[in-house]
Amino acid sequence: MCQDQIILTQTPVESEFAAALDESRAERFVAALPGARAAILARLRRAFAIEPLPPVSVDPADHSHPVDLLTALRWPHSEDLIAEVAHSVAGLALSRTTSPLTTPFLDRSLEEHEQSVVDGHPLHPCCRNRTGFTAADHLEYGPEHRPVVPLRLHPAARHVVFGDWPDELRDGERILLPVHPWQADRLGVTTAGTLDASPLMALRTLSAGAWHVKTTLSAQITSAVRDISGSSIATATTVSDFLDVAVEGIELQHNRASAAVLTDGEPDRRLGVILRDKPVPREGETLLPLAALRGVPIADPIGWLAEFAELTVPPLMTLLARGVALEAHEQNLLVGLVGGRPSRVIYRDLADIRVSPRAGLPERLHASPEALRAKTFATFFATALTGLVDALDAPDADLWAVVARTVPDTPDRQALLHDPLPTKPLTLMRLDPRTAKWAYLPNPFRP
Repeated sequence: MCQDQIILTQTPVESEFAAALDESRAERFVAALPGARAAILARLRRAFAIEPLPPVSVDPADHSHPVDLLTALRWPHSEDLIAEVAHSVAGLALSRTTSPLTTPFLDRSLEEHEQSVVDGHPLHPCCRNRTGFTAADHLEYGPEHRPVVPLRLHPAARHVVFGDWPDELRDGERILLPVHPWQADRLGVTTAGTLDASPLMALRTLSAGAWHVKTTLSAQITSAVRDISGSSIATATTVSDFLDVAVEGIELQHNRASAAVLTDGEPDRRLGVILRDKPVPREGETLLPLAALRGVPIADPIGWLAEFAELTVPPLMTLLARGVALEAHEQNLLVGLVGGRPSRVIYRDLADIRVSPRAGLPERLHASPEALRAKTFATFFATALTGLVDALDAPDADLWAVVARTVPDTPDRQALLHDPLPTKPLTLMRLDPRTAKWAYLPNPFRP
């Protein structure tokens, strides 16, 4: 690309990305940078307003780049956050260079809907951070760029398997473990063929044939390194079986099987996989993640939200009363639309649930009643529903009143309708990954 465009970049990662792109995409990338910087700044301003962060000692309006703002704040231990935000700006700008989908909304496949979410997490300042990814990696593996990703099939002689591992992914006594090519290249694993797949919103989870394949990526993506722990491999089907019995009213995307390479006799967190059964649309139905509804005009927003709330609020609150909290945010909830109206909801990604202490489930999932309530309220009401209400063209008070009418008479009803809503402190969690604090929003149900 030309030197004039390099000059328009403001951080090393922006310059690296611009230099790596062909001329046409580089021009679009540079043009998208101001909007990407503004979008990340908006996420930071939200964090300053609601999160228990260190004091904000400068005027955010004096800074047009989030990296400059965070640098000026001089927060202790902020080096990683600053680097992640710098990558997020570049990744977001690159995401916005993708060509728009032309398939009509209700005719799109689930994969197309997943890949239509260009900006990533709507609240996280690291929404498009993929530390360790080059610009070419973003284009080759990012769902928003709609690539076909050839998963490497690794013939694993020393391995552990849980659940119903498919015969198609076996080679005699060995399993053929799908490995993300980014991971395979860095670990130098042997390969016996490939499996073409389409990346979903989570990037390291891909659609391939009858499965959704959750792979390992030892890269910092948004808020965490995306390995899969040995405990998650060992309990994936156990948790799925438990939820199959516990959850009513919301369908589940089941964990069919899990597997990992054994290293020193233990599941290797760098080489593990969880296989999920791919959801199948019903006749005349469109399946999409709730996040894909952002920016989509909805006729009769109040009636639409009433139908959606009836499908989600009673089951989630009843489940909470039984000591189970789902991570029910916009990425983990799939909505089935028939004629554009919500007809069913599917919950997926079962690893982050929390339960009251009980035998048969790993201790890492055990949580207090207060923590269970916070997880349900933060992920569904403060994130998924708040984002949906913000996107719908109707008065917020009317929309929240519709939701309130669906709240069942459970022990958590009073807190939901009257107390401040907990929400994840997404910026603080990157500044201090060990924090146990929450942010809080004004209760939207109160007039």
